[in-house]
Amino acid sequence: MASTNCGWCGVLTHMIPSSQDPIRVPNPAGYGDPVFMSTFQCSNEHCSRYSIGYTTSRSQYLSREQFIVMPMEWEPANVRRPNFPDVPDRISETASEAHACLSVGAARGAVALARAVVEATAKEKSITAGSLMQKIDEMANQGIIRELTKETAHAIRDGGNEIAHGDIANDPMPLEDATAIVEFMDSLLEEVFQHPAKLDRLRQSHQNRKNP
Repeated sequence: MASTNCGWCGVLTHMIPSSQDPIRVPNPAGYGDPVFMSTFQCSNEHCSRYSIGYTTSRSQYLSREQFIVMPMEWEPANVRRPNFPDVPDRISETASEAHACLSVGAARGAVALARAVVEATAKEKSITAGSLMQKIDEMANQGIIRELTKETAHAIRDGGNEIAHGDIANDPMPLEDATAIVEFMDSLLEEVFQHPAKLDRLRQSHQNRKNP
């Protein structure tokens, strides 16, 4: 059985294949190897919904047994939307959307949203003057972010600038680069919002134990 995060329920589960061999269809791009696809049922008892698993192969025929051990893509795709509970709502929602874009391969969308998160973070800290570069530098000057995090934020800014300025006719954004930029965004949110909130909760818990 194939394993994946079900696109319906999001749970990592075994996908139960149909009893039939996969169907061979032309590649929708109009060129390249043909596509083999079949239906699968989620084995999560709280879901049990059906998805389509598909892959490409030069073969004229694939048996069910050959098909289910091959790397596959899935429809519906599993869309990842992590929560950022210690981050202000509007920033948290935008960061979650960046992850959702990344999970469906929308690299440009993920990078553009990550850049927006950096700028919104500066504004949340009352840094509103100047360009995004200046806002990032000012966050570092005020001790809101470390020097390494400043470099990280500039990496996100650089990655998003081409998209933000409409230069989308240049080389495509590799998914690996978009993944790194979204991870940088997560690090920024951890340092500015989440880690201080965790420390504050620990401090408050310690005070409560000392002074019940």
